[in-house]
Amino acid sequence: MGAPLLIVGTGMAGYGLLRALRHVDRRMAVCMVTADDAAAYAKFQLPGALARRRDAGELVLASVEQMAHRYDASILPRTRALRIDRARHILRTDTADLAYGQLVIATGAEPRRPASIRGTGVTSVLTVGSLAEYAYLRSELAGRRRVVVLGGGASGCEFADNLLRGGCDVTLLEPGSRLLGARLPALCSERVAGALHTAGVRLRLEDGIQRIEQGLDELEITTLSGARLNAEVVIAVLGSAPRVQLAADAGVDVGRGIVVDTRLCTSDPDIFALGECAEMGGRLFTLSDDIDAGARVLAGVLTGGHTQLRWQVRSLRLQLECCPTVLCEPPPIAGEWHETATARGVRALFHDFNGRLRGFVLVGEAVSDAHHLLSHIGH
Repeated sequence: MGAPLLIVGTGMAGYGLLRALRHVDRRMAVCMVTADDAAAYAKFQLPGALARRRDAGELVLASVEQMAHRYDASILPRTRALRIDRARHILRTDTADLAYGQLVIATGAEPRRPASIRGTGVTSVLTVGSLAEYAYLRSELAGRRRVVVLGGGASGCEFADNLLRGGCDVTLLEPGSRLLGARLPALCSERVAGALHTAGVRLRLEDGIQRIEQGLDELEITTLSGARLNAEVVIAVLGSAPRVQLAADAGVDVGRGIVVDTRLCTSDPDIFALGECAEMGGRLFTLSDDIDAGARVLAGVLTGGHTQLRWQVRSLRLQLECCPTVLCEPPPIAGEWHETATARGVRALFHDFNGRLRGFVLVGEAVSDAHHLLSHIGH
């Protein structure tokens, strides 16, 4: 037999590909490597799990042994990929050199950490980009209530809302002038901010963290505006950066992510990329539905098919119980937002200059229009 298909990463993309492959081919030799324990879980469900105070173990869908048995794959946990030897078709790891016939990089994305904060408490700032980090956060929250969330993007708002519902006293800091400023038009942003405030989240817009000092029992925070806050836990939710170093070191083309074509193939014909580490047509894979679709396409390609991925118009419902919000982001084209607000919700439609609907945001009771509007995108 020839060298196996080698998949680097056992997150949503890596395991999603394994499942998709086994739908079309039960016999292909598959080996997977990952630096963590290879437990299967749903990363995008982590914010909601905080509200229900679920321990990390409760979120595990299957252990590495169960995944290996169920999908007939060799899975090597706690194995760090170091370098790709493209000429010899070998992946060098910290435990062994692994030969591959085809290689799929599914290394995901790394949470961004704040770069300019000073003080003795900087190392206490947490991020939550994996089940292990979620488990550590849960341990840090034990017996503690006062939490500061840094970052008012979609994930920051989700964490703030779910921490509040989980019994925490939450302050949300956003250096920009409004929440989700890059993704929501003004009235929608204001409605989300108002709902979070009414629910009990303390909002500080146009403010961030300048210093964090480690006190005896708490963290002493100086904000950019000079205000003083005390907290027991600080979480940075500042987005994520695709993990591209493995590909870049091998000379594979990278942009913001690992550059792939519609077959999920990189600049090396035997190397593919999938998930949050990948970039297609200048766009990153940020939605779980797009990653699932990519997994199905790549499974077809790897088994000899001629399938190709096309971006589909999709909507995303934020995990905000205090303020139902659905967004369908428009493409990066010229156009205008048109917002309509009532006491019960906000409806924002983005039209291009030809009058076509290209995106929308719905807040409150307006979310009921999502399916109808999604069917009219681009018409």
